[in-house]
Amino acid sequence: MNSWTDRTVLVTGAEGFIGSTLVDLLVSRGARVRAFVHYKPYAEKGHLARYLADPDGPVEMWTGDVRDAGRVSDAVAGCDTVFHLAALIGIPYSYASPGAYVQTNVTGTQNVAEACRRHGVRRLVHTSTSEVYGTALTAPISESHPLQPQSPYSASKIGADMMALSFHHAFELPVTVVRPFNTYGPRQSARGHPDHPGPTARRLAGDPPRLAHADPGLHVRHRHGGGLPRGGGVRPGAGGGGQPRHR
Repeated sequence: MNSWTDRTVLVTGAEGFIGSTLVDLLVSRGARVRAFVHYKPYAEKGHLARYLADPDGPVEMWTGDVRDAGRVSDAVAGCDTVFHLAALIGIPYSYASPGAYVQTNVTGTQNVAEACRRHGVRRLVHTSTSEVYGTALTAPISESHPLQPQSPYSASKIGADMMALSFHHAFELPVTVVRPFNTYGPRQSARGHPDHPGPTARRLAGDPPRLAHADPGLHVRHRHGGGLPRGGGVRPGAGGGGQPRHR
């Protein structure tokens, strides 16, 4: 039997570029997915539209906001695993509104971790970013590379990482942190990677369905096998060389 068959899995940020692809992968592995998405007062259905036609299908849509602890707790209840991808992204806007990044990324992660602790989930997989390392001091970047908050966005993601890991150290919550590097692929915004704006997405528009990284880092596959974490740890990706230090 597939290890994900009949498991109930929560994905926050499920309508996003990476989140929606993760939903597809989990469904293909037999999981039942709660797709936690930000409420929109208009009728745009996004990347998960094909799942909405069947109310008894494998994907259950949950609207909400990770800043709302009560709504997050309700969504986590009864889930086996939580993949936390919801975040306020993009570097430039973080200079204009740093408080919004703290509220969504740090407090939102606290709400998710607390809900996972309360409901006894098997594992929380928290999605970070290569931006926590800032401008590389050494190459390749290892897990021991210093964290450098070079923007309010990167600072908020460092804070989110530490919040998630604190729930492991303080409460023994099983936590895995993954740090993607320059992911690209189908469904990405045409303006380029949200952390590293540029022409990458346009150049690679004809690539087959997959998510990968342009620089050494985490490789997230699409439907063609692999891609779901099995163990704990901080995962900077293949370019690192350091050993996982946290469960």
